[in-house]
Amino acid sequence: MLLSSLSHTGSVIRSFPRLPLRCPRSYYYVKPKEKKGPSFKSWLIFGAGCVAVATGAIIYVGWPEHEEDNSKHPYKNEALPLQFIYRTRDKIWDFYEMFAEPSSKMLLPEPLQEPFYQPPYTLVLELKDVLVHPEYDRKSGWRFRKRPGVDAFLNQLGPPLFEVVIYTHEAGFSASQVVDGLDPNGMIMYRLFRDATRYYEGTHVKDLSALNRDLSKVIMIDCDEKAASENSRNAIVLKKWEGDPSDRTLFDLIPFLQTIATSNVEDIRAVLDFYRQEDDILEAFKRNQERLREAEEARRNQQNQKHGGTSTWSGIFGRSFSFGRSSNASVHSENK
Repeated sequence: MLLSSLSHTGSVIRSFPRLPLRCPRSYYYVKPKEKKGPSFKSWLIFGAGCVAVATGAIIYVGWPEHEEDNSKHPYKNEALPLQFIYRTRDKIWDFYEMFAEPSSKMLLPEPLQEPFYQPPYTLVLELKDVLVHPEYDRKSGWRFRKRPGVDAFLNQLGPPLFEVVIYTHEAGFSASQVVDGLDPNGMIMYRLFRDATRYYEGTHVKDLSALNRDLSKVIMIDCDEKAASENSRNAIVLKKWEGDPSDRTLFDLIPFLQTIATSNVEDIRAVLDFYRQEDDILEAFKRNQERLREAEEARRNQQNQKHGGTSTWSGIFGRSFSFGRSSNASVHSENK
């Protein structure tokens, strides 16, 4: 019975046709790939439009201002298209110089004449990171912190010692208010802002020769060496002040500048060249002052020893009181 069923099953299985191993290939609709980007015709139209716009701009900008003076134009011997190109180039350069060059060739007026008093020396100061430091707070916005000693610095070095000038790369509409709050006593005589600088390679360069002052009597204090590149011999370059409340730089500068002003130095550049040999000008000045004090004390001690150990004190009444060997001798003579 089992064998018959198996045989029957086998016959049934063999009755089905054998399927092929590979199905026949099916064909589908393939959408053609679209070209990406503009076509050559589009680029051609765009290039022609750019050329037309540039040509129109050159004709408009390079059009001669006065036709009657065309015969005297410096490019009259050039071809007509070149004349328009050269005039356009000149006008673009003039526009650039309007922002890159100082607003005036003489930045300060003539020195004061009698009966007014003109200080013998000029002190040029940068505002940002020398006298003040900007700080931002969400509650109050931008604020300017005064450097320690700035009040004493301006009050002790202002007229009659120095003609104080603010010469900063900051814009005038924002820096002017800062200067007003910084100098309530009016020690700052002149203010020069960004429009008085020359923009060169990303730096606002300060040209001291345009100040209308004798450069042998001008000292500039800045924190950017590139800004003082035109007159590096006149510059004292300080480290940027980042708001440290324990900073003492301005206090150290006061005796240094006072010594220069009261010594009637003919050319301050020679003095600065001498101290510039050191890494820190102020530290070198302190060492020299200490040496001078030691030499002065040694000289006084030597004089005292030469006079037999006597020391003379002159009072406000004009009398001299002597102590030492000579006074003892006079008392001894009186006793005799």
